[in-house]
Amino acid sequence: MTADLWKLCKQHRPLALTSVLLALLLIFATINGVEATQVENKALVLLIPEKNSLTETVTQAWLDALKEEGIAVSTMTDHDFIKAVANKTRLAGVILPDSIHTKASDLLITSLHDYVEEGGKLMVTFDAATLDLRTSAYAINHSRLSDLTGVRYAMLKTLRDQTTANGPIFFSPEGERELGIQPGKIDYLRSPKKPFGILTTYSYKELVYSYYRTEPEGTGKVYARSADGDHIVTVNQFGKGTVLFANLALGYLKTRSDGYLLHRFLLYFSSQIAKQPILLTVPDAVGGIVLNLHVDSNASHSTLLELEQEDWFKQGPYSIHVTAGPDNNIDGDKLGLNIPQNMEMQGFLRRQARQGHDIGNHGGWAHNDYGHHVSESNAARYLPYLKLNNDTISGVIGKPAVSYSAPMGNQPIWSTQWLAEQGFKAYYTTADNGMGPTRSYTNGKPSAYPQLWAFPVSSLHTIATMDDLPGSGYEENEMALFVRGLFSYASTQHVARLFYFHPTALQDKKRVLYPMMQHAKQLASTGTFRFYSMPALADFRNHRETVDWVRYCWCGI
Repeated sequence: MTADLWKLCKQHRPLALTSVLLALLLIFATINGVEATQVENKALVLLIPEKNSLTETVTQAWLDALKEEGIAVSTMTDHDFIKAVANKTRLAGVILPDSIHTKASDLLITSLHDYVEEGGKLMVTFDAATLDLRTSAYAINHSRLSDLTGVRYAMLKTLRDQTTANGPIFFSPEGERELGIQPGKIDYLRSPKKPFGILTTYSYKELVYSYYRTEPEGTGKVYARSADGDHIVTVNQFGKGTVLFANLALGYLKTRSDGYLLHRFLLYFSSQIAKQPILLTVPDAVGGIVLNLHVDSNASHSTLLELEQEDWFKQGPYSIHVTAGPDNNIDGDKLGLNIPQNMEMQGFLRRQARQGHDIGNHGGWAHNDYGHHVSESNAARYLPYLKLNNDTISGVIGKPAVSYSAPMGNQPIWSTQWLAEQGFKAYYTTADNGMGPTRSYTNGKPSAYPQLWAFPVSSLHTIATMDDLPGSGYEENEMALFVRGLFSYASTQHVARLFYFHPTALQDKKRVLYPMMQHAKQLASTGTFRFYSMPALADFRNHRETVDWVRYCWCGI
């Protein structure tokens, strides 16, 4: 069933969302002080060269990102855009994507200039429109959009083989704040380019991106730069309009399991520049955390019971994923929980399931053996262990487990296929670091299982949780501040993020976990925060997919 999302209301009355189950999802740009505006094309426009471009993977990645973030969009060919500008059709905003739109005619370039000069909002990414449509060659001196972006780039004539470069990206504190980048992504303390902070991700010492070498071409704001000062993210005023320039192949990066910047910049462009409403990604507009416990050895046994005694599980719901076998590293080491013979842990899991927690599957029977050795080529050996673990957990709780986390994040494609075949709804992932629930692309291909949602981990720079602290160079107080900040971010930004840990970390990390839960209580008491389980959010996101943007207007809200 689809919902007629936008309904015309009486003048000076709020817009109504007619689907009761999706009520309170809409956050209106007027909250940020946007004045009422009438537009003829009410959705953002993703500009594509021709209709055949819709079959391109990068096009789909852009459209998927827009849909997942709740941003209304329509595609428009260059031909139709040129006509729209000539006819002075008012457009809410235009996005010029990377990879698929490298070529542009002079007429399109002129139309883009006319559109922005008259007040249009434009997002330009990386190599978009850098080549001439007739010759497939770079412009003589620099990109024909350089005056729009406020940045000279694609300077092949002068830079030759130095036209592009590779390296880390650095954000200013203002850029982090204005773009809404979450805690844990930017590291200022360890940055070699202070006061700019370096962009980070889980488990990688350094993130390396490709970008054009640049020279300034105006007075636009620079939110991110390279180590050599090349402009990576800028906002520039041109005439009456505004241009966001991202000197990164955002769409391509999403197809390679790095979608965070694409999603973040789209939200910024839509809400802060184009002043569009968005359909929120959490129920009732209440942000929150998916707290994912990975229970992978018998070292967790006593800690779980201790937490239960202290009423720690009365908050929630959490997603508790369990490795069920008797061993951990090798056959016979007896370091596993041995759920089939462990009556105490069986009782614990049943109690948590009755209390509403999500009890899920943490991989293949022996955590470390599975995590270290499973691969695309040995499904015959390890699939039986995956099945055995799942059957054991499902049998204990009396219903099928529907959420999953791969030991050590090692998830071959065949295991994802098996999850989908078994009716799983969600899985933890180390890809797309920092994002909310998403349908991850793998090796350049979109997910083949639309009902199955990936839940990326959010990390403190290169480490994800308390277990990673020893030898990392990070202090316990840094982790505590990060966790507190992540919870607050989810609350104020109306989003959901995943944070995971192993219960064994509580043995000496109570100064992180206990204050975290107290902060969660404080936020929840204001009605702006809650815990979510993976299956509950997956169900919500699948239902949200049925919403159609039909029509809307500003009614003087």
